[in-house]
Amino acid sequence: MRAFSVCLCLISLLLLSSSTTSASAQYSVASSEETSVSHLLDPHAHISEQNYLDYNMAMRDLMVGNVDFFMTSQIIASNPENSENTPGLQIIGMVEQTDYYVPVVRADTQQDFGNSELLEAINSALKEIFSSNSDTDAYMTWFLGESEMDMSLVSQTHQWPTPTEGGILYEMIHDEQELLACMYDQNSPMSHLDESAVMRGFEAEMFEMVTNQMSSHYSVHISFRAWDSGGEFEAVQDLKRGDCDIFVGSMTSQKAVSKGLRGGQAYYVDGIVLMASETSPNLVDVEELFGKEVSHTVEEFDRRWILISLLAVFIIYQSLRRD
Repeated sequence: MRAFSVCLCLISLLLLSSSTTSASAQYSVASSEETSVSHLLDPHAHISEQNYLDYNMAMRDLMVGNVDFFMTSQIIASNPENSENTPGLQIIGMVEQTDYYVPVVRADTQQDFGNSELLEAINSALKEIFSSNSDTDAYMTWFLGESEMDMSLVSQTHQWPTPTEGGILYEMIHDEQELLACMYDQNSPMSHLDESAVMRGFEAEMFEMVTNQMSSHYSVHISFRAWDSGGEFEAVQDLKRGDCDIFVGSMTSQKAVSKGLRGGQAYYVDGIVLMASETSPNLVDVEELFGKEVSHTVEEFDRRWILISLLAVFIIYQSLRRD
């Protein structure tokens, strides 16, 4: 009977220890109306979401320590202007990739051909830019943190095309010697108009490099020129009318297809990132917030149950022997 009582005490202590260990750390994560993240947070009971009307309010609360972390789009998190009033914030990493921005051209027709060749020339230029890491400086000029562009997204099958006489690419190389892009002011590091009404930003710089690669390959000087169409809809219409050669404006390949256009090689990956402040709990990476602690405590809990069972059997066995 004494042995049975000891057994019950040991089991109670181990159960208490198990329940204490299995309780993972609780985190508060801010979100804002601009970016929905509930689908990422809801499955995790140890994470509570605190929603704000806009990202400025969320960033300020993160800065002063009212919340542990903030999840938002990379465009918002990496915009240097947003960090001016919220010093000390940093991007831990990307939680979910959502959009892949691509250059867009018209579909070929009998009257308007060579667009596919132009797109493949741009794709090949982008491949060389990413292979040489030439995009890094451009990214660091306009964004905070590191680029989340995965080299596995860059197709190695892109080959420089031979221009067909009379086509768009052929005329660009031999006659116009200019790559004209329809763009618009996105009021972000991607693109914006400066005081002189000149298009600036990451996209303009990237496609300036694209024209340099094309110039080098085809041994002819090709200049890049951005045309401000005023908005996305207007830029798409300008492209369809042939007022420009390509459209560059944070458009995905799927969206381009829905508009009867063609998208090329991704030049930027957008998604949802996790931000931390100087007061945030220490995390190695974003995975630690979601899964490592939970899986660890489950394994620990399972091992303790095995130990409980073995102890119980041993103690009961010893008790029976004495009896």
